[in-house]
Amino acid sequence: MPDSPSARVQLPLPAPAPAAKRAGQAGSKTRATLAPEPARRRRLRLPIAAVLVAGFGSLMLAAVASVLILGLVSASTNTFALLNDKADLALAGVEVRVRHQLDPAREMARFVAGLVERGDLRAIDGTAMTDTLRGALAGAPDVTGLAFIRPDLTGVRVARLNGDLIAEPFDMQGGSDIPPEVLDGPNRSAATWADPRWLKEAQNSFLTLYQPVRRDGRYLGQVAVGVSLGDLSRFLSVLYVEQGLNAFVLYDQTHVLAHPALVGRSFDFSGKLDGPPLPRIDQVDDPALAALWTSGVPVQSLKKRVEARGVRVLGSDYMFLTRSMAGYGQQDWIIGIGYRDGEMGVEIRRLYITGAVGLAILLVSVGVALLVGRRISRQVARLAEAADRVRAFEFRTIADLPDSRLREMARAATAFNAMVAGLRWFETYVPKALVLRLMRQRETEGGLDSVQREVTVMFTDIRGFSRMAEHMAAADTAALLNEHFTLLAACIEAEGGTVDKFIGDSLMAFWGAPEAQEDHAVRALRAALAIHHAIRADNRRRVAAGRAPIHVRVGLHSGPVVVGNIGSDSRINYTIVGDTVNVAARIEELSGGLQGDAEVIVLTSGVTAAKGKDAVPLVRQGGRSLRGRTGMTELWRLVPEDERKDVAKAAAPTGGTAPPFPAPSPGGGEGIKPVLAGKDTP
Repeated sequence: MPDSPSARVQLPLPAPAPAAKRAGQAGSKTRATLAPEPARRRRLRLPIAAVLVAGFGSLMLAAVASVLILGLVSASTNTFALLNDKADLALAGVEVRVRHQLDPAREMARFVAGLVERGDLRAIDGTAMTDTLRGALAGAPDVTGLAFIRPDLTGVRVARLNGDLIAEPFDMQGGSDIPPEVLDGPNRSAATWADPRWLKEAQNSFLTLYQPVRRDGRYLGQVAVGVSLGDLSRFLSVLYVEQGLNAFVLYDQTHVLAHPALVGRSFDFSGKLDGPPLPRIDQVDDPALAALWTSGVPVQSLKKRVEARGVRVLGSDYMFLTRSMAGYGQQDWIIGIGYRDGEMGVEIRRLYITGAVGLAILLVSVGVALLVGRRISRQVARLAEAADRVRAFEFRTIADLPDSRLREMARAATAFNAMVAGLRWFETYVPKALVLRLMRQRETEGGLDSVQREVTVMFTDIRGFSRMAEHMAAADTAALLNEHFTLLAACIEAEGGTVDKFIGDSLMAFWGAPEAQEDHAVRALRAALAIHHAIRADNRRRVAAGRAPIHVRVGLHSGPVVVGNIGSDSRINYTIVGDTVNVAARIEELSGGLQGDAEVIVLTSGVTAAKGKDAVPLVRQGGRSLRGRTGMTELWRLVPEDERKDVAKAAAPTGGTAPPFPAPSPGGGEGIKPVLAGKDTP
């Protein structure tokens, strides 16, 4: 390949006027493009992990929870409705049994009273009355005693005693403990139940029904029917044995009318003056009943006419169902049933178990939904992170996305991995730094139109590369160029430069575009100094490895260019064109005649030297004529301090003693401040 720049760089040289015109047009277009855009409303952006996890979890929670709640509400409604019905039926059964125990006394009283009222039985006929009462009592085992009381408080009575029926007359005249219902008989027309009374002879408490008897409006007496409370307790004990119901009847919240535990118990209430002749609830062998009103906790789940209370005694839980029962005196009685918690709470425990199982299913479902959402979000997050790395052109750091059991995610991962593999090859052909800066410029400035810009252009070339390549294999030649350009590109990109193109063994780069860089000349000079040191260090490694060193020429020039997208409709490049590019190429070409045995020579125009200030040590080379251009161009050479003697010796004229370099500046700096003001010397 020829070494002359003309053979390597074929760049258009636009005329000044058209270039200026195009620059003005580009500038106006750019100004239009750079007009401030209306402020956009910032949108709330949520992480997909949170959306997926929250979405899956909330949907599953809403679905399962709604079904669970509806099921539990329905089940609880049905369960407690059934419990209410069951409790009501159980208490109703007890009430019916109690009434069946007491109502025969009412029927018996009506029967005897009807006989007297119709005249079939004479009240004064003691013998007939005794036989009638005996027969009636014999047919009613639930009744304990039967009597007829005449208006003069005399009469006949029949009672059960030790399994026998005993009949006897009686006379209550002058008695001190006559029941008020007996004395009030002439004033009543309906039967009435008297409060419990203690009969010393029977050593028991009785409930007595008094039925007035009249004929043609004349008071003839009363029929009295007595029911022993001991018999009522025996009936409740039979009910407990037959149906397992622990039923009881309370006169009030303190006294017990009947209870299975009272069977076989005897009390003496002869001298009791505080309340009815009944045992207190703490006298019954039932600790749970004794604590019913003191420590019982109301249960609100059972409503209707049933009152429920829970009692905990001696480590056991009990449930009591109670309701009132009227019709047997002025005091409403309380009938009730007592259950152990295990007996009553089967349905409730079943409901609780159902709720617990449903809650467990809900938690498992939500957990599975969260797990699925998290796994999907993790895969999407990997894809998003890899996409961010693609946007940053970090193709080498992107790990392959793993396969997925989800078909769409697996397809996306396969396609993305293939895309990244292609982009890794694409990265080797397109300058990554250039693309990134173009992307940033597009985001900030809004366009990539061609504009006129002040830049610094660099050309590099390997001296004698054509002769070197003649004795190398094609693979070795490619390896040499790849290694060389990698070295140079690292130095250029470290200073924010853009590698425009590789032309054979030459490289073209520039600073100041696409991003505006006020210090583009300083950056270019620093990059040239870095290339200088990098080439020398690389040559030492090459010599140590037994290979020949390479010699590199570098030319720099600063000036206006047109920068933008240049090319055809089918293929376009982001590059620069203009006279500044040609001058930089000619300076690099001219440096070959001044290089001598130096491994690296860096020549820069006076314009670049002036703009670069004291960035690097420069030595003035005087005015030189560039090929294809009229006039003289002031040139400066980058010479590090440790190479100045070698360069001075090589540049000194034969027999002359004058030093080729001016004296150091008074400030003690390494370089000499350029004397040019930023343009070529004619």
